[in-house]
Amino acid sequence: MIKNIIFDFGGVIYNIDHSLSKKAFEDLGVNNFEQLYGHQVQTGLFEQLERGEINEQDFRKAIAKFLDKGSTAEQIDRAWCALLVGFDSKIIDLLLEIRKNYRIYLLSNTNIIHARQFIAEINKYSDFLSLFDDVWLSHEKQMRKPEKDFYLGLINEHEMELEETLFIDDLDINIVAAKKVGIQTYYLSNGQSVINLFKDGQLILP
Repeated sequence: MIKNIIFDFGGVIYNIDHSLSKKAFEDLGVNNFEQLYGHQVQTGLFEQLERGEINEQDFRKAIAKFLDKGSTAEQIDRAWCALLVGFDSKIIDLLLEIRKNYRIYLLSNTNIIHARQFIAEINKYSDFLSLFDDVWLSHEKQMRKPEKDFYLGLINEHEMELEETLFIDDLDINIVAAKKVGIQTYYLSNGQSVINLFKDGQLILP
């Protein structure tokens, strides 16, 4: 019986489109963005930012080397945040309903620049942090999926039983890692909405 639900953020609760940041950075002069960044596997600069190993100022300085001269910090942030499409306000209502029946958590690979924007956006509707029993963001924990310690850190801190815990993510690599840890999983495939996994606040997995 599932008692705990761990949600991924981007692609599950919040809509993202990486091609929008790709285009935005190309407009600023980057001609190899796909080599610099990929959703499935991030390397170097972007992974360091997600781990909180570098601050946002150092990130901007490093990325500016690939941009047209004169690109501003504001332009860099806008390009980097272009992938943040938005969310359906029904998701907020869903989470508020789900938490009546389950303990719910957020486990997300993200960074300080993105987090600042999406938290401010969601806070216009409901206090973001209060939607969950706990929120684990990679840049705050210096860990990221698919590292097993990121999953186990959250699991152990809240003394969750693995067989009673469901993890929902839209990336296969993260689902595979969660299964290896022993967590129950659900892979949210492209085009599928997390809203359809619940009815009246209860899980109705297909």
